[in-house]
Amino acid sequence: MQGVGDQGGGMEMSFGGGGGGGGECSSSSAAAVAVAAASAAEAEERQLLKGEMAVHPLCEQLVAAHVGCLRVATPIDHLPLIDAQLAQSSGLLHSYAAHHRPFLSPHDKQELDSFLAQYLMLLCSFREQLQQHVRVHAVEAVMACREIEQSLQDLTGFATIYSCRLYLASSISSASRKT
Repeated sequence: MQGVGDQGGGMEMSFGGGGGGGGECSSSSAAAVAVAAASAAEAEERQLLKGEMAVHPLCEQLVAAHVGCLRVATPIDHLPLIDAQLAQSSGLLHSYAAHHRPFLSPHDKQELDSFLAQYLMLLCSFREQLQQHVRVHAVEAVMACREIEQSLQDLTGFATIYSCRLYLASSISSASRKT
């Protein structure tokens, strides 16, 4: 009998029943190949779908709506990070568009059109809700930060110079400028 786990030479345990013992190994290899092929096919389909979305007429509006949601509660000093990501995404979308080849049926294309239109409306609605939330709850957030600061000062004896109030103030001011 051979041991389990030694891949060096001769220390493998065979459960094949003594009559060749390779059936389980080849069937598990075949299963692994099938899983890998299915995974590759799914990845290819995702790439094709990304290409479809990159050339879709609503693509730019969707990206703008998504970025609009991100900007609502982002402090002004963090906005350049969003701009940098947006610049990178532009190159990525161009890459997807360059490799685009139509593969959707007319019915699937219509479903994609409908989905993207609904998603755009959802993002616009979500942005409005975020803006309202920032306006309404800003005072509560600042008061909570003051309580946290006071607790920290009570624990450490040090007052915080750059507090979360500054962070929230910049977020609030950013949100009010965007509306």
